[in-house]
Amino acid sequence: MKKYKYILLDWDGNLAKTLDIWLDACREALEMRNVKKSDKEIAASFGQFEKSMIEWGVEDAEQIILDADAIAKQKLPQVELYPDALEVLQKLHETGHRLALVTTSHRQNVEHLLESHSIAGFFEVIVAGDEVENHKPHAEPLEKGLILLGGSKEQAVMIGDTEKDIGAAHNAGIDSILFYPKEHEKFYKFDDLKSHNPTHIVENFRKILDLV
Repeated sequence: MKKYKYILLDWDGNLAKTLDIWLDACREALEMRNVKKSDKEIAASFGQFEKSMIEWGVEDAEQIILDADAIAKQKLPQVELYPDALEVLQKLHETGHRLALVTTSHRQNVEHLLESHSIAGFFEVIVAGDEVENHKPHAEPLEKGLILLGGSKEQAVMIGDTEKDIGAAHNAGIDSILFYPKEHEKFYKFDDLKSHNPTHIVENFRKILDLV
């Protein structure tokens, strides 16, 4: 089985259990304006929140995003990592794998959390959402991460939990691992994610060690 040296990892919903935090924050920001949307609708808007709000007829989309961000920031310092994520990162680091964090979140929202969870030292590279012109599923964030690592596409894999992560991997010409624990069922439909043809699928983060 093919093995990988360069490991690109998403943050939200992949290493960190932030999905519920962002869901609550977006709901609160919308309800402040008397906009009622179901958890399913809000979850489906992740990654394209501004576009979704325009479709919902919400006028001050940019301010809602700022409000949701402020609400989330109050709760993010308490965010937990997914089970086994710390141990897996440590093992990958110890076995000589080269790690990059590739996230749509802004660097200031992530960097201090990496420190607080004692995982900052595992990442040689961070590519944040405020450091690229195009977000996933565009190939740019992954390609930038791989260039900074000095790695090859043939030895690289993207690990993430959304169709945007898998799509970005396809667009960048690298393999992908879809992380889909049971708790993600309320956010994403498995068949929809599977239809994007990830190279591998895991429901337990520790299983990643068997693939890389």
